[in-house]
This record gives sequence, structure tokens and C-alpha cells, in this order.
Amino acid sequence: MARDVDILSYLPPVLHQVKEVVEIANVEKNPLEATWEAIEQSLNNRFILTADEEGLARQEKMLKINVPATDTIETRRFRLLTRYQEQAPYSNSVLKQLLDSLLGENGYVMTRDIAGKKLKVKIELTVKGQFDAVVIMLERITPQNMILTVELRYNQHSLLSQFTHAQLAAFTHKQLREDVLT
Repeated sequence: MARDVDILSYLPPVLHQVKEVVEIANVEKNPLEATWEAIEQSLNNRFILTADEEGLARQEKMLKINVPATDTIETRRFRLLTRYQEQAPYSNSVLKQLLDSLLGENGYVMTRDIAGKKLKVKIELTVKGQFDAVVIMLERITPQNMILTVELRYNQHSLLSQFTHAQLAAFTHKQLREDVLT
């Protein structure tokens, strides 16, 4: 939200009656508002959650992240947030906090097999577009001697049972399995 620049308010009331001064103030208003807007956007670009395309591109360039052209702004923000939240080595509680903050408490299911050195994370379908970013983050922070498996958590029978067969007939098997149904 750019500031409304009112140059006349800075001048003595006597000058408010002079046509030339009023005209100069009106002419200078738009460039000054544009300057304020540029300053505000520059500040917003310093933070991932408020950055625009230019700000996100700058952060991605610094972190050497390759961005597919099809990515949305939200996916790009998510990818940057995952990169900044990485910390290795991790503990189970830190990993749980990290996944909770990124995916939500019910956005994933994590199982660990300490003896078999396996970690399995199933991600809810609602974050399907951010799947790759989660995989990259987990690959970077999990120990190399653990077998990491990351999968999408597909629709379960309990979810599908709330629909009638006529409603489900409108979808293909693949859509029923992999798409978010509402």
C-alpha cells in the first residue's frame, strides 16, 4: 500500500492559493507515489512471504535454485522456505517440527525404523505441487546412511465412502486415487 503524497500539506497555507505551486504539487505527486511504492516493494522483497516475482527470483539465484517455468508463486515461496528451514543433523523432534510448520500437523505421516535405518514420509495430496521441494529438503537433512522414502498419501477408502457411486463414476480410477476430492 503506497503512501498518498500530499505535497501541499507541507507548504504554508498562503501558498495553497498560488496556482503555480498547486500545479507543481500535482505534477510531483505521481512520481513521488511511485517512488514510495518502489521503496515499499523493495522492503517487501526482503521477506519470502511478501516478495513478488523479482524478490523470489533474487532469493532463488542466491541459493542456486532452478525454477521450472510452470511453478506458481506459492510453490516458489514454499521451496525457499524449505531451503531456509533446513538444518542438519536433525533430531526426530526437529524433523517433526519442520514438517508440521511446512505441511501442517495432518499434512503427512512419518514412520521411522531405527533398527532398519529407514525413514518413510507420506505427504497429503493437498501439497502435491510441493512434493519435489519436500523430497529435496528431506534428502538434504536426513543422514546418508538412512533409506529415505517419500510418497504421496493417496485417497483412502474412508474418504471415498462419503460419496455415492454415481458421484464417483464421474472420475477415472487415477483421479479417484490421486486428486483432491471436494
